[in-house]
Amino acid sequence: MADLIRKAAFETLMETDEYPSVAVKRTLVSHPEWDHRDGAFYAALVETEVAHQTTIDAIIAAYSKTRFKKLDAGVLAAVRLALAQIFFLEKVPDSAACNESVKLLKASGRGKFSGFANGLIRHIIREKESPQARAVLGSASVRLKYINGHWEVTDQKQKAYQPLLDRSLRYSYPYWIVDFFDKKYPGEQIPEGLTSERQITALSKVPAEDVDCECSGEKISDKAYELTFPAGVNPAESVSFQDGQFYIMDRSSMQPLVNAGLRPGSAVLDLCASPGGKSVAAAVLYGARVTSCDVSAQKTARIRENVQRLSLNDQITVTENDASAFRPEWADRFDAVIADCPCSGLGVSGRKPEIRLRLKPEDFSELASLQKQILENATRYVKSGGTLIYSTCTLDPQENEEQVAGFLKNHSDFSQVKQQTIIPDARHDGFFYSILHKA
Repeated sequence: MADLIRKAAFETLMETDEYPSVAVKRTLVSHPEWDHRDGAFYAALVETEVAHQTTIDAIIAAYSKTRFKKLDAGVLAAVRLALAQIFFLEKVPDSAACNESVKLLKASGRGKFSGFANGLIRHIIREKESPQARAVLGSASVRLKYINGHWEVTDQKQKAYQPLLDRSLRYSYPYWIVDFFDKKYPGEQIPEGLTSERQITALSKVPAEDVDCECSGEKISDKAYELTFPAGVNPAESVSFQDGQFYIMDRSSMQPLVNAGLRPGSAVLDLCASPGGKSVAAAVLYGARVTSCDVSAQKTARIRENVQRLSLNDQITVTENDASAFRPEWADRFDAVIADCPCSGLGVSGRKPEIRLRLKPEDFSELASLQKQILENATRYVKSGGTLIYSTCTLDPQENEEQVAGFLKNHSDFSQVKQQTIIPDARHDGFFYSILHKA
């Protein structure tokens, strides 16, 4: 069965038109014959390769006699898959990882490349304890070697690249993103925090002692609790989760609603709600009556699924809506409007590594423009005396602090109540929110 699992992983990694996480979910659904261990192995293969792709590609670039950009897509996927197992999945023997990737190439009609791939992988295996890497930064080609837990630049004339390249390859973030973090958040350990093992947290309607899996908890309002689960516990498998007693939610994502101070029973509009966490938080924390929206049937289906599981149908109404298009019937109707806007996602790129692989610098400005449009709409839905909550799961100041500053400059009827940028660590994703009051 292992060879069939690797074949599925190889095919997923060959696919470039959709996010790997989407392909993983689709593939797992399409293989009901796989048992839990088979599915876990498949997911681990894909997720490990994606999470470490920046580092894996730098290693391949150092050893391949063929220029990286000239490598056949199938060869690249097969070698990446082998190196993901060799360096990051300790239970897989190096020889098996190599041999199976070579077999995948032959089975896919790429037998002519099998000798090249076999030689490349085996060369890297021989130097596994202290491999080489190569990074291309503009016109500079920088060679490195892994020594005592760090990546060392080998050419003394290029040592200026050392600090950021070491972090880039240790945490597998593209160099430009590490450089971006270093400039925007000097002294902060952003890649380290993003890739740390994250504690699972949840917003709960019941205290920890009433939940049927191991957890600790604290009361965060008259009606709600924050739960924290220890490593190794999967709360989604518990009866309490299936019965709708809690909603799994990163601690950062809870903060906008926890700190919003809404009146009980408030009328709340959640404009970009999928999968529904902030709508759930408003309903559970404040007994709010929530209109929960997103742009497509697929996204609203995810909201409905969570609303139904949590038995919140009487409090949360789900509807399709384009947050960037004005709906006159909603004007001045809501006590609070939540604009958790589409963003570059840097704050969750640790647990969603495909974000860091696909993101481009120009995406920041494009997303900021969309966010501004959504915020302009959102202002028109807030009652006088009401609250506007703007949030993102990114760490880009252009989308965060600068977005809010520009908004306040153009809207003198709004004032800031609370604003926070949450630096990622073992308990938090990177996150930003601003709570605004309308006069």
